Amino acid sequence: MPNYYCLYCDDSTDHLNVRQAALMAQVTRATVYNWMNRALLHYVIRPSGRKFICVRSLIRPRVYEGRATAESRPRALTHLPV
Repeated sequence: MPNYYCLYCDDSTDHLNVRQAALMAQVTRATVYNWMNRALLHYVIRPSGRKFICVRSLIRPRVYEGRATAESRPRALTHLPV
């Protein structure tokens, strides 16, 4: 399980690819993508284009529940902070 810096948790956290996140949450990959589009999960986009979901946001979804505004909606990181 890769460990990346999550800007929203402000910590280095474990991340899962979309397939692994779907298996862990016992949902389909489409549901995981839906949660990502609705800003219910934190995720990073690696230079390869692959998306990795922060495990903390996956196991505590209620923290991120609700309608996201443009200001509060997490944005995918396209690179790791230095």
